[in-house]
Amino acid sequence: MKKNISSIIVILALIGFLVATFFLQYEFLFLTRIASLIFALVYLVSEVKQEYFSTNKPLFILFSIISMLAITVCIILDETSATDGFNARSFMILVFVFILLVVSYKDLYTKKNVAK
Repeated sequence: MKKNISSIIVILALIGFLVATFFLQYEFLFLTRIASLIFALVYLVSEVKQEYFSTNKPLFILFSIISMLAITVCIILDETSATDGFNARSFMILVFVFILLVVSYKDLYTKKNVAK
């Protein structure tokens, strides 16, 4: 299987963006940014090791569930500790993460079917 360089570049750009956000408004959604950074790093590893994850899809699904739960808990903790009240727009991060996971799972599924 050939690695998709464009998706790796997008993930590296996301990691760069997340690192840059620590210098801007460092007190806003701090735990969520750390969890998102860990999620992006593991997603980068899964993109580099696509052969392994295409054969072990339950592991990828488990990672997806854990990352969604971790980011949800981090958003809730960040929003409850904020002094300016609850902001429901923060939960749009979960929609973005879910879309990334669905696209990556479909990518793994189609690459495994093409390899057969």
